Amino acid sequence: MSDLINIRLTKDCPSVQAMDEAAKALGMSRNEMMIKAIKMFIGFDATFYKRLEAYSQKVKVPMHIAIQNTIIKRWAQDNAKKVVWEINKDLLLEFSLCSEGIIGPKELYEMIYQMTFAEEAKERIAELEQEVSQGLELKGSDKVFYETYKSKYGYTPDLKQTTQDESMAYWQEELK
Repeated sequence: MSDLINIRLTKDCPSVQAMDEAAKALGMSRNEMMIKAIKMFIGFDATFYKRLEAYSQKVKVPMHIAIQNTIIKRWAQDNAKKVVWEINKDLLLEFSLCSEGIIGPKELYEMIYQMTFAEEAKERIAELEQEVSQGLELKGSDKVFYETYKSKYGYTPDLKQTTQDESMAYWQEELK
């Protein structure tokens, strides 16, 4: 038999009626809903939870709204790309596999951060290079960013290797 847990609802808790209505709308019992909620929270990485809590406070919305709206935003972006390109070409890196299973939260964060930083830095450097080419002087954080990252993310000309026409001699002496 499973362990029995009794909980006492606090004044901050939704009412039993609100819980029952939410469970019914989700197509489950109140008990199933609570168990799923517990499983979800147990599955959260501790750092993720703390960051989620801080993020939801920063944007002044409850955690469930922060999670829900972030995922909805991603789904909308994915679907729009699919409609435009007839397929979403983005790799779902958040579900990458490694030797331990699905990539861990820390590794995922670092990987996505580095990739996004590189993309955004290239875009910002391109904008700053445009300003420099127009004769504008960079100042403050723009100048610091440009000087720090221009060598890594700045414009590099495409050096396409051209081949000689095989039917034509390269040296004049070979024409004879």
